[in-house]
Amino acid sequence: MNGLTSFFRSFYDHTFHRHFRRPPDFDSKKRKFRVQFTVETPKNLYLHVHRNSGNFPCLISTYDHGSKGNLNRRDSAKMLFDRVFLDFDVYNAKAQKIKKELQSLRTHSLLHEKQMQNQLQKRLQELIINERIAYPAIQDAKNFAKIFKESFDKEIALFFSGCKGCHAYTFFEATKFINLNRTLSWFAKKIKDTYQYETLDLSVTQDATVRLSRVPYSLHQYSLLRVVPFALEDSYDEIIENALNKNCMSFKLDKYTTNGLPIHLQEIDKILSENEKIKEKNKNQIPCGSINISQSSKMDHRLLFKKLIGEPASEYPGKEYVMYRCPFKDHKDNNPSFMVHKTGYKCYGCQRQGNYWQFLKDYYGWTNEQVRKYLKSSFKIN
Repeated sequence: MNGLTSFFRSFYDHTFHRHFRRPPDFDSKKRKFRVQFTVETPKNLYLHVHRNSGNFPCLISTYDHGSKGNLNRRDSAKMLFDRVFLDFDVYNAKAQKIKKELQSLRTHSLLHEKQMQNQLQKRLQELIINERIAYPAIQDAKNFAKIFKESFDKEIALFFSGCKGCHAYTFFEATKFINLNRTLSWFAKKIKDTYQYETLDLSVTQDATVRLSRVPYSLHQYSLLRVVPFALEDSYDEIIENALNKNCMSFKLDKYTTNGLPIHLQEIDKILSENEKIKEKNKNQIPCGSINISQSSKMDHRLLFKKLIGEPASEYPGKEYVMYRCPFKDHKDNNPSFMVHKTGYKCYGCQRQGNYWQFLKDYYGWTNEQVRKYLKSSFKIN
């Protein structure tokens, strides 16, 4: 216990205000199973991990909410943004199939057909250990760590996720951002596009303020491998060997704390904020031929978008908006975050927004003339 609480104290601080979550595969509401808890000390976190590790995912808020009262309010202005969390993950069809089979069995209970569950977990371990399915993610993360050190002269804290991916953390003094989600989303996408990291999961940074991450040294509920730190020089086999044992390493925060990154991110944050202000100011002032701003504002975008991209994923009776999964190909939107209201649209993941005219230009890469012709021929808009 002492080793793990000491690690948590270095990693999360002596006191903090975060959510611990243990989402089960069965319906928690029907079984009155409590999913979320408040954690404020390393010892408190250790106890939750000890009780749930290997049975359920052990997840914790990436960011300190600043106060116990703010855990429910989730006011981003009061949260302590002191790190960047990136996730590298590999899609593997065999692993996905095993995961679905385990989830199906566990909808009944953790003990339902336990022998079959054990066999599936063993098969998943074999994929990770023998077929080395996590190798591409680990290599991408190592490569990023090298580039990061060259740029900011600090190391990245790397963790094997316990299954088929890994996590990367860098730390800095708590810093304020105008819009952290937008800034980290831009930063991660730039990294992925520049260095062609296929395993870098952009969804982690698109909603960074509410993101949960796996607790270090917790057991993955399906593979029963631990979330463990690793170094650049560690081989794949050495990483897996560490994930199989119970040893806990010390963690020195200073080794991974940088001053350069927050300055860089704040510069990006200001530029993106100014760009958004300019877009907001000009979006309804773009010359649209025979479509003027008064006509645009009268057109119900909810009806038009049903014709453009189909039925929404969610509709809310009594509310003046509908939700889609973002249609833009560079945004992997697992949870519908693309809102369409009466006079326009906004994606809370990739931050795109505007009216139907801007959507057609951005989605198809069209000119104003191409948009005009399309609307006239398809919707008889003059």
